[in-house]
Amino acid sequence: MLATKSKRAVKPSKGKTAVPPQWEAPIAPPRRVIIPRPDVLHNYLDHKQICQYMDYLTNRYPHFVRTYTLGLTHERREVRALEINWMNSANVELSPQLRQHSPPPVEMLQNSKTPYPVVVKGDQCRNTIFIEAGTHAREWIGVTTALNCIYQLTERHTRNIEVLRKLRFIVVPLVNPDGYEYSRTKNPNWRKNRRPHKSTKFVGTDCNRNYDIYWNSGSSKVNRNTYKGERPFSEPETRAMRNMLDRLGPNLLFFLSLHSYGQSIMYPWGYSRDQPLFWRELNSLANSGKCAIKSYNGREYRIGSISCLTKRTIAGSVVDYVYGVLRVPMALVMELPSRDLGFQPPVEMVSQIGHESWYGIREMCKRAYDLRHQIKRETEPSLPAPARYQAGAGDGAEGEAATIDTKPVPAKEGQGTAGGDNAEKKTTPKKTKKRMKRSVRAQHEAIVKLQKKTTGGPGLLRAGLYPRQMPKVASAPPVRTRGGHGDGPIPLLTSRSKPPASSRMPLGVFL
Repeated sequence: MLATKSKRAVKPSKGKTAVPPQWEAPIAPPRRVIIPRPDVLHNYLDHKQICQYMDYLTNRYPHFVRTYTLGLTHERREVRALEINWMNSANVELSPQLRQHSPPPVEMLQNSKTPYPVVVKGDQCRNTIFIEAGTHAREWIGVTTALNCIYQLTERHTRNIEVLRKLRFIVVPLVNPDGYEYSRTKNPNWRKNRRPHKSTKFVGTDCNRNYDIYWNSGSSKVNRNTYKGERPFSEPETRAMRNMLDRLGPNLLFFLSLHSYGQSIMYPWGYSRDQPLFWRELNSLANSGKCAIKSYNGREYRIGSISCLTKRTIAGSVVDYVYGVLRVPMALVMELPSRDLGFQPPVEMVSQIGHESWYGIREMCKRAYDLRHQIKRETEPSLPAPARYQAGAGDGAEGEAATIDTKPVPAKEGQGTAGGDNAEKKTTPKKTKKRMKRSVRAQHEAIVKLQKKTTGGPGLLRAGLYPRQMPKVASAPPVRTRGGHGDGPIPLLTSRSKPPASSRMPLGVFL
């Protein structure tokens, strides 16, 4: 009886219509958050837009991009870092063989409060490139150049896959967000951060004087643009950077600090006039970036030690701290162009400076990878003594650095003249030196003139397109060869009715 009974049809209730099971609406998958993408290539972004762009990249490339909050500033703004780690087993764009041999992804523990990237242990652990910018508030072009590096390594990763397969990148595009926002809205020439000092009317500390390496040698006057702070790491920005750098020290291969506007690539030391033990390798590293930029559009950088090119010493800088205290194999300062363009070049120049700088930075990263086995910092002797600081002495260029003991330091045996290939011999006549100097304005005019003569206009010099790949123009600027220096032909342009300005201007910018 039970087997023969048929199931009774369920009668729909009054006023309702029965819906067949196959017609029921499927459960919709969770929607992906859509974050608008700011224009990072042609504008100066504010702090909120910079964070928005980093969130956009983390959302778009979750398999190899991560964002970390290092700390909060005095005005409660975030200091953020972006990690770009292509070689990890969670990256779906890698082949199965590469994913099998790549390190596993890092999973944060529930009780862990550290916001920093993982420290890899092993023989091949030194493979991380650290790039920071925005330490000085008014140097907007450094921030946009760091964002351009992020853009090249993420949105244009297929063009830069060679370096991504070898190196991990960590970029802090804006170290000093409080001062940066203040310079955007109130005072474009503001340099320091915005933490006020008790019992005084003065505000701000130079974050590039606040690191613990011969900190006592710096300026102690609160009203100075280069005020070092009450004590080492007294500022929240430098503490956030210290925590990140100290943790990642064993993994760092190359540290690069972006500033403006000296158009030079410099290596330690800043606090001393002595040369580091591996100054030849550092000079070769800087020269690789110089040559790459020159081949890109003809702009020529100067290279040498910080104290040699700036003609003064700088105590408590981040580059000296990373190279001297943490003993990272390679550390450089890149001063972007140029004196005639200022700390905030026109918006039309943002893309060009960013792209040309990236070619130099990428070449330096490749060179750093090649030099990784030649630099052994473990056997290096103790740090050299700092130059004597004269308390109460007058300021240098732009009132940013006090004068120091100018007593020359003899070069070590076998090292040659201090400052690498930028040092000048005393026997060189003044007229010969004048011919060797090149105008920064003339370089800029040459680049702009070359762009205008191309069919594509000023926007043709973009990522992935070298000048030799552009359409040939009917006429080109005259060239001359700098005899005896091996620099090859360079454009020779002069301003109308004005003699060319000297390119060896005082660098009161990074200092």
